[in-house]
Amino acid sequence: MACNASAAASSSPNTLLCLFWIFLSLISGSAQLAIEKERKALLNVKNGLSIAHGELSSWSGDDCRTWERVQCHNITSHVVKLDLSNLGGSTPIKSEVISSLPDLEHLTYLDLSWNNFGGAPIPGFLGSLTQLEHLDLSQAGFSGRISHQLGNLSKLLHLALNHNSMEGEIPETVVHLRNLQFLDLSHNSISGQIPESIGNLKCLQALLLSFNNIEGVMPKSIGNLSKMSVLDLSNNRMVGAIPGTIGNLTALQNLNLSGNQITGHIPNSVGNLQQLEQLSLSDNLISGSLPSSLGDLCNLSRIHLLNNRIAGELAEFFEQLSKCRNDDMRLSLILQGNEIGGPLPIHMDKLQRLFKLDLGSNSLSGSIPTSLGKLSRLMSLNLSSNYLVGGLTEAHFANLTSLLTMDLSHNHLSINVSSGWLPPFHANVIAMRSCNLGPRFPPWLQNQTRLHSLDISNNGISDFFPEWFWNLCMPLMALNASGNHMRGVLPISLECFKNVAVFDLSHNNLGGLIPRMLHVSLYLDLSHNSFSGPIPESLFGGGPRVMLLSNNSLSKTVPSSICVPPLRLMELNNNSLSGALPNCWSKSPQLAILDFSSNELSGGIPPTLGFLTMLESLHLNNNNFSGRIPLTLQGCSSLLVMDLSFNELSDDIPSWDGGSLKSLRVLSLRSNKLSGEIPLELSLIPSLQVLDLACNKLSGSLPSGFGNFSSMATGQNGKELAQFHTRVPGERSFYYHENITIIAKGLQLTYSNSLWLVTSIDLSNNKLSGEIPEELTNLHGLRFLNLSWNHFSGSMPYEIGLIGQLESLDLSKNNLSGGIPSSISALYSLSILNLSYNNLIGRIPMGNQLLTFTNLSYMGNPRLCGEPLQIKCPGDNPTIDRVTEEERMHEDDKYGGIWYFIGFAPGFVFGFWGFVGAFMIKRSIRIKYILLIDGICNWFMHM
Repeated sequence: MACNASAAASSSPNTLLCLFWIFLSLISGSAQLAIEKERKALLNVKNGLSIAHGELSSWSGDDCRTWERVQCHNITSHVVKLDLSNLGGSTPIKSEVISSLPDLEHLTYLDLSWNNFGGAPIPGFLGSLTQLEHLDLSQAGFSGRISHQLGNLSKLLHLALNHNSMEGEIPETVVHLRNLQFLDLSHNSISGQIPESIGNLKCLQALLLSFNNIEGVMPKSIGNLSKMSVLDLSNNRMVGAIPGTIGNLTALQNLNLSGNQITGHIPNSVGNLQQLEQLSLSDNLISGSLPSSLGDLCNLSRIHLLNNRIAGELAEFFEQLSKCRNDDMRLSLILQGNEIGGPLPIHMDKLQRLFKLDLGSNSLSGSIPTSLGKLSRLMSLNLSSNYLVGGLTEAHFANLTSLLTMDLSHNHLSINVSSGWLPPFHANVIAMRSCNLGPRFPPWLQNQTRLHSLDISNNGISDFFPEWFWNLCMPLMALNASGNHMRGVLPISLECFKNVAVFDLSHNNLGGLIPRMLHVSLYLDLSHNSFSGPIPESLFGGGPRVMLLSNNSLSKTVPSSICVPPLRLMELNNNSLSGALPNCWSKSPQLAILDFSSNELSGGIPPTLGFLTMLESLHLNNNNFSGRIPLTLQGCSSLLVMDLSFNELSDDIPSWDGGSLKSLRVLSLRSNKLSGEIPLELSLIPSLQVLDLACNKLSGSLPSGFGNFSSMATGQNGKELAQFHTRVPGERSFYYHENITIIAKGLQLTYSNSLWLVTSIDLSNNKLSGEIPEELTNLHGLRFLNLSWNHFSGSMPYEIGLIGQLESLDLSKNNLSGGIPSSISALYSLSILNLSYNNLIGRIPMGNQLLTFTNLSYMGNPRLCGEPLQIKCPGDNPTIDRVTEEERMHEDDKYGGIWYFIGFAPGFVFGFWGFVGAFMIKRSIRIKYILLIDGICNWFMHM
């Protein structure tokens, strides 16, 4: 079959000539009418647009052949090509604007791409343009299912529907377009499987279905598309193995199946793809070893197989690749994130066309061969996160003159070079995290004047920063020297570093003042050092997104310039900052994490914190804040954690709108001077799982709504853990792990990764009174409950055993009366129980966990009785006598039974053998016994 819709090749030359003369004889009378119809159709399109388009200003007059974006046939003057792409940009266009297009009956080319049709479906009338060979609807704002009417376009060669919102399955009518050469449905929401009939499109040269929701296995019929040069099925949900028929696509140049769930091995038939230039199978579940046939593909410039389960060794594969004699072609080999083991190939220099080699995150072992240093064209090298050992000498870098990126992190390597050695390359990126570079600062870095990123963290460097390093003054810099033992002070000014993206010197022994810096745009971490003095205002000039200055000795006040718009995370905890916190937070609307805990800050809590609608974690605990808690904090609608504990805050707890703080999981107001009643609105925050109001002056009774905390009513699940991990977007991903300290089980417990498991209510050391609401027993997932040191009265909740996950219960130092409910014995997880110093009466229930508690759990209740107390309950003594009598009778029965069997055994022996012996010896006895039995049987038969 011919793969050209414009050539109806089956017609003979004579027939075509005859038809041509007939056409010429008819056209003279009807041409003007037809052209006028097409001109009006085009003007309808122009007039339907809501905005004027400069290029359509030429659409005037009677001759549309001179109009821009329009092409007419040279002989018939019919419109054959129309380009309506990018007419209105983002301005919506109604599909009615193009409703006159069916009047362009001779149209072979139509481009409606880069428009905004507002989510309208693809117009069905496009299927009436049966002469179309090229249809481009890409990035046009269409949605819905792919129109079945497109199957009428039997001459279509090119169909592009990419970057829309199309959904549903690929219709069978589309895969029946036998002349189709180019099909692009990528970047939609198409689902279902690739139909097996896709193999009928034997003229297809490019099939692009990436970034959809396509499922199922790759059909074997795809091997019928022998003219295919580009096949992109990446970023879907496809499963199963790559079919062996893939080897039939001998014209294939680009194969991309990355981002699926493909399993199995890479088929050996890929060795047939001799024209293949780019192979991308990354981010799948492919296993097995690399097929040796893959090394036969000498036209390959890209082999990207990262993040799979490929195992085996590299030696044979490298040997095959090195046999290709096309050193002029560069090769990018990316095998990161697999399970490849064994040593690196000894003769790596045979693969001179390597310009990018990424073997990171595998299981490679052994030493790095010196032949690596002969790859003079290598520009990017990643061997990080393996099990490589040994020293790297000058020979390993001898001819790496083109190297721009090098990552050797997380291996067991060391650098053994002379003190005066300088590398032959000038890299942009050097990452040597955990490579045993110490104890000296590496002197060979002093000629790396083009560095953009340097990571020498966790290397045991205990040196000073040399002066020449700060004199490099790189225009762009991302520096990570954290986790060493660097000492000394930094220069007063680092303002020559014009644009610093990342500056991480955390977890060292650096001291002195923080230097002035002009522009830290993304991430600044100087935490866990000994920096002192004030926070320089220049730090905020570049608008960092993450600023971590915790665990230093910073002092004086917090500058008002700290409120910068892009700030997402700020940690200044564990310093000696004093004075008031600036009231400028409306300028930082993107702030998600704010931690000023464990300082000496005073004054009121700034009301402008309420403008932080994206704030997820607020820690102001362990300071000297005073005054009222701002009602405006209810504006922090994304808040998960609020810790204001250990301050001097006073007055009532604000009646926050529970609906505004619906995400709040942790609220700690412990150890302040708060007074008044607990507001009912707190019980309207359903997501609360940790509530700590201990050590205040709260009074009144508990709201009955305290049984409505849904997060405490059910056990927590692991999905909610992610809510305590805040991802800070940008060039560097940073996950903030929440830390909360609570007092439970008599201990101070700090939770981070397991915080999602914690459910706790602590109202101890207040002046609360009234009865404990029975509704608390609805909190079946509650683990810690402390109501001690209050004035609660009445009975304990009768159904307290329903709080099945309770581990610690402290109701001590109250005025509780009545008996201990028997349901308390159902608390199988209970490890701490304190009911001491109340007015409880009656017998202490027994069983299960209650057997493990001592008298300390019940002391101070003089009317309690029973174990483990020494006080006997009324009627306990008769019970004891009766038990003693029963035990004595049991003893008699035991010995009586022994004598019974001693007497029974001889009696049985003599009785049995006395009868049996006589029966066997005396014949007369046997006869009389048989006659007796016979007579008995006859008597029963005649009754």
